[in-house]
Amino acid sequence: MTKHLSIFFAGLAAVFLTSCGQGDILYVSDVVVNLSPVEGNPSSGYAKIHGGTEDVTLISVTADDVMRMEMHETVEEDGVAKMQNLEKALIPAGETVTFEPGGKHLMIWGIGGGSVAQGTLKMIFIFSNDDRIVVNAAIKKIGAPDSETEKADSSE
Repeated sequence: MTKHLSIFFAGLAAVFLTSCGQGDILYVSDVVVNLSPVEGNPSSGYAKIHGGTEDVTLISVTADDVMRMEMHETVEEDGVAKMQNLEKALIPAGETVTFEPGGKHLMIWGIGGGSVAQGTLKMIFIFSNDDRIVVNAAIKKIGAPDSETEKADSSE
């Protein structure tokens, strides 16, 4: 009897583990910061945010080693593209929201010299469900070859 229960629970565990795919969790990937070549001008940040099993809202992105960070969005008004603050961003369940040039993005002022020298910036993405996802964003100097840029690392 004990052997049969062990086999049953092992099979049940296997079913649960295989049903938990990457699409079932909220996560952030491909995070990169394009360092501004002009001292005092803001740098830009980009990422892919992958929705989990329920809709959530990205309410903030922070980093200790910056002076200021804001979410922005490029919109078109009367045929002219302009940037505006983005208070929050909806992340629908099971979908990917991309922060990219010409769309949603981060504006980052005053990145610390230590992060620039290290080539990474530790960022925290804060969501409406109280999830906080810590990522190490690769810092890319504009005009530098892609081989100098490491992929972002995401962990909760």
